[in-house]
Amino acid sequence: MHGLIAGKDLNEVAPSDSPFGTSTGDGVTACDPVDAADCEFSDADLARYRFPGLGDFILSYGNYGHAQSNAFQTQVERRYKNGFMFMATYTYLDQKSTALDTGNSSLGGITYNPFQPDSDYGIDGYISHHRFVAYGIYDLPVGKGRRFGANMSRAADLIVGGWQTSFNMFAKSGTGFTPFWTCDDCTNSDAPVLPGNIGVTSLDAVGDFNAEPSYRPLVLDNNFNHKNGDQIWNPDSFAPPTVGADVFSNPQVAKRNLLWGPGTWGVNLGLHKDFHLNDRIGIQLGADVDNVFNHPLFSPNSDAGGGGGEFAWLGSFTVRVDPATLKVLPIAPADITRNDNFGRLISSFSQEGIDNRRTVRLRLRITF
Repeated sequence: MHGLIAGKDLNEVAPSDSPFGTSTGDGVTACDPVDAADCEFSDADLARYRFPGLGDFILSYGNYGHAQSNAFQTQVERRYKNGFMFMATYTYLDQKSTALDTGNSSLGGITYNPFQPDSDYGIDGYISHHRFVAYGIYDLPVGKGRRFGANMSRAADLIVGGWQTSFNMFAKSGTGFTPFWTCDDCTNSDAPVLPGNIGVTSLDAVGDFNAEPSYRPLVLDNNFNHKNGDQIWNPDSFAPPTVGADVFSNPQVAKRNLLWGPGTWGVNLGLHKDFHLNDRIGIQLGADVDNVFNHPLFSPNSDAGGGGGEFAWLGSFTVRVDPATLKVLPIAPADITRNDNFGRLISSFSQEGIDNRRTVRLRLRITF
């Protein structure tokens, strides 16, 4: 796939160690983005913008993304015969791209590093490598015209005969999620004070327009998949971003969809029976049980698993300015607020036509 839509901020300044927006406007006096929120652009800051008169947040979209998708698909089918029908499909999918497909915008996503967009080539979000789907219908072999009870009385047949069951189910492996931090005070002032001195607050670590500005973490070790109770990822494996020229290029910066979420499965079951009082009146009685095993579906949706949710959100940080050099100071532990729900399997999500909890729906239908 070529020419996929992706976004970037036209005024984003290339990361550097040169302070941007860290003075009170005179280019000399250091500002305080945390408490005083008195940061303003200096003339030198504005001169570094591509469009100095437009300032922060000029998102533009173009067809510069590309992707590759490889899939294997197989299907088993039995057409309805002798009271039984069955269909099952299995798909293996491997899909990678440079253009984020977040599922909530025709514009695509915001590129994390617009200066090297191909560096973000990786696994697409919400793509399960393995997915199995099945459904079927089975006529219970009891009642008139069936294997058992063909000679039962009319009254008995009304009660126990002629019932039909149906089911549908899915099972899929986990999907990828991008860990991210948000900045608490980067937008407090008239001028953005940001790690990397990039000059725009449109930076989006996930690319789904929900957390801006947000940064991808540094990966400290390979122990991030360590499970602890209902927390499937280890937050101690991640650190806040660097604040200088290597904010994007540091080799420890987390890749898109680095984390792998939980797989899940669910089953719906139906039971119903048709009554024919005469040639003109028919009654259908039954029950549909959604998520019959009441199995929690822990795979987060795009709201909970993307930039708008807590599942992959590591927490937030504040940035401070060195009064002597006007440079953004490295993010200290005291300036970090961690999200305790990072990677926790605490919610069940409706998906694939199956409810997030068991639901019983009774059915009575009269046709005349």
